[in-house]
Amino acid sequence: MTFILHHPLTRPLYGFLRECNKSPLEKVVLDCGAGGNSPPLALFYQHGYTPYGIDTSDGEIQLAHTFFKENSIPLTIIKGDIRHIPFGDESMSFVYSINTLFHLTKKDTVTTLKEMERVLKPTGLLFANFTSVDDLYCGRGKKVGKGEFVQEYDWYLDIVKKGHVCSYYEDEEPDDYFNQFEIIRKEKRICELVIDRDHPHGGDWQSADICYTVQKGHDK
Repeated sequence: MTFILHHPLTRPLYGFLRECNKSPLEKVVLDCGAGGNSPPLALFYQHGYTPYGIDTSDGEIQLAHTFFKENSIPLTIIKGDIRHIPFGDESMSFVYSINTLFHLTKKDTVTTLKEMERVLKPTGLLFANFTSVDDLYCGRGKKVGKGEFVQEYDWYLDIVKKGHVCSYYEDEEPDDYFNQFEIIRKEKRICELVIDRDHPHGGDWQSADICYTVQKGHDK
């Protein structure tokens, strides 16, 4: 089976994979927020990487393990908090987080990116994306900070998340997170999606995110 990333919100990982393939570092990759029923780690596995993944949700981890079992992919995702990554310093050549940092406060995002830098080898590559203020969902819920809103109800999946803070960013705002990195690529994507028109809350939906591929410097 050839694994394909079907959802448009995950497709920037193809560009990240191309950048990783050009690196001379060992093919070891970490997915921060790796659960779900179509885990991108399968893509890296099929390209010869040794993949590791962490996620905080037991349910999302189980979905990923079910996918791996059904497709005979020998991968494991463990439970772990990306604010306290359970791997050693400079243990990963490549680290990515796709559609996950949105679910953190901006303060916790700072902590998380420092952790990603910690586990990344010198000259290693990091991919992360941030939800833009141009996303249709921005502004819903109770505002609790700049670009931060408590959104306790997922209108599409009918999920209630008590006290769930979602973060949105101006175009240049995440740049400061990467002062210790070289920015290799940055792009803003606005996607017009059509989501299950038969769903009572389905229909047209605009997503917008800001994507970064960055490189860690050499040790001084």
